[in-house]
Amino acid sequence: MAFLRYFKGVRFERGVIHYGKTGVDIRWDKAFFKSALAIAKINLSLSGHRIMRRNKSGTLAFYPDMPGPWYTAYFAAHLAGLRLTSDARAADSVFIFDDKTRSHAAEQLPPEIVARAINRRITDISKTAVAAHFKTLFGYNIDIDPLSYCGPAVQKSDSNGTHDGRIVMCPLTPPEIIKGCVYQKLIDSTLGGQSEDLRFAYANKEIVTVFHKYKDLEKRFGTDYARVDVKAAEDVFSNDEIKKLCAFCEAMGLDFGAVDAMRDKTDGKIYVVDVNKTCMPVLCLPLRVQMRVLGKIASSLSRLTARRVGPT
Repeated sequence: MAFLRYFKGVRFERGVIHYGKTGVDIRWDKAFFKSALAIAKINLSLSGHRIMRRNKSGTLAFYPDMPGPWYTAYFAAHLAGLRLTSDARAADSVFIFDDKTRSHAAEQLPPEIVARAINRRITDISKTAVAAHFKTLFGYNIDIDPLSYCGPAVQKSDSNGTHDGRIVMCPLTPPEIIKGCVYQKLIDSTLGGQSEDLRFAYANKEIVTVFHKYKDLEKRFGTDYARVDVKAAEDVFSNDEIKKLCAFCEAMGLDFGAVDAMRDKTDGKIYVVDVNKTCMPVLCLPLRVQMRVLGKIASSLSRLTARRVGPT
């Protein structure tokens, strides 16, 4: 069955779903089933949209992987009226979709196809790469030296999608340093007993929408949100910050994806903490709001594919 291809490399174990390609483990718990129900509702709504929308706005091929029906790119492509194909040579545009922290998938395609490929330039979304580009564009650091820094810091995997952050007290001793982890400034975005994050959807050189997320402090590094408000970029970022955030995305090579940022209440500055090129929707949103947001992202994807993303 074609549907089973979405679960290639997925292993179901007692209480855990292991995604072999990225090495990420997802707990098979109440939160998972709640998210699965939200995804099912989006797909059901999407089915109605397909029936009503007869005109197709072009063909799009995903390479090397077809996104499962739970990724933002999957929903946006269908809402944009794009006809999906597995033939990258025949497609009007190609979307490099490789759910890895470091990827060189675009290098496997002929140059004439790469020239019109979305996300062809983004090859490294490790925390190390994100922090380096952030420092260049914003002029200040999020990374710290855990051997000399004094105070609380965040230790987390350099790989994407692990959600394994934890607070450590620095300075650390060399034996305490964990290989494969990065150490960053603890951003104080707490307010009223909650932690606030700012995730924004980025496509076609613009911040499409911002998800203002509120989390309980004990869940600040996870994906369980107490509340999420959908806002425009101008509601949460200054004009200068918007310009720098867009420049950051371009420097990373991101054409379509999501970026996580936080505002530190002590210095008032914005810090970019994560970049995701194979993102999922914020699933706790009401379906009506979810479809409206996905529609805006789909419109940006339509404009992006229309440009066919030529060489830079």
